[in-house]
Amino acid sequence: MKLRAALLALLVGLSTAAVSSCGKKEEAKKTSAPEVSKKSEQGAPMPKPLTSLENQNQNLPPGHPQLPPGHPPINGNETLPPGHPPVNKDLMSMHSSKNMTKFDRPIRIPEEVVKTWKSATVDIVDKASGKVVKEFKVHNGETVKYSGLEIKVLYIVPHLILDNGYTSGSNEPQNPAILVEVKENGKTIYAGPIYQKFPAMYNINHPRYVLILKGISRG
Repeated sequence: MKLRAALLALLVGLSTAAVSSCGKKEEAKKTSAPEVSKKSEQGAPMPKPLTSLENQNQNLPPGHPQLPPGHPPINGNETLPPGHPPVNKDLMSMHSSKNMTKFDRPIRIPEEVVKTWKSATVDIVDKASGKVVKEFKVHNGETVKYSGLEIKVLYIVPHLILDNGYTSGSNEPQNPAILVEVKENGKTIYAGPIYQKFPAMYNINHPRYVLILKGISRG
């Protein structure tokens, strides 16, 4: 009888120890979990989503290797004419020429260029419809009038660059442009360049119309 009671007491003691041991293990797991989570939060930053990298690489020129993660995006200056100060795409969208009512730098067009390039073909385009409302051929110094606008073409430049002033980098049509002064009802609303290749970079400050340079010629 005493032997049976001793065995029963031994079994109860072992069961209690086992339950206590399991409880401690579970508690250890619970307390260690936040430490692992905290460590992962303070580790290396998560990589950029693939869509972000794809959008970044869309601006690359054809044949250019893909940019590695973290590389600054290409800003679009590859298309700018030689001698033009660098601008990014956001700045290009701001070049609506607001408040450009006078030339912001000297005009130094070589005499040879003035004598060679004598006329330009220009379209007046309605912004809303995108249609050409008037096309005209104009010579140096001539003024064209349309719907309250007076458009005076001061210079026809085959290779416009901004080198401490408006000038021509050569006498070849590498970056054709015209320098114009535009008035509306007698008030100057724009004075500056109109590029053939970059019509959105600079244009007249008008709510309805834009000017498009179609081309320049020697005659």
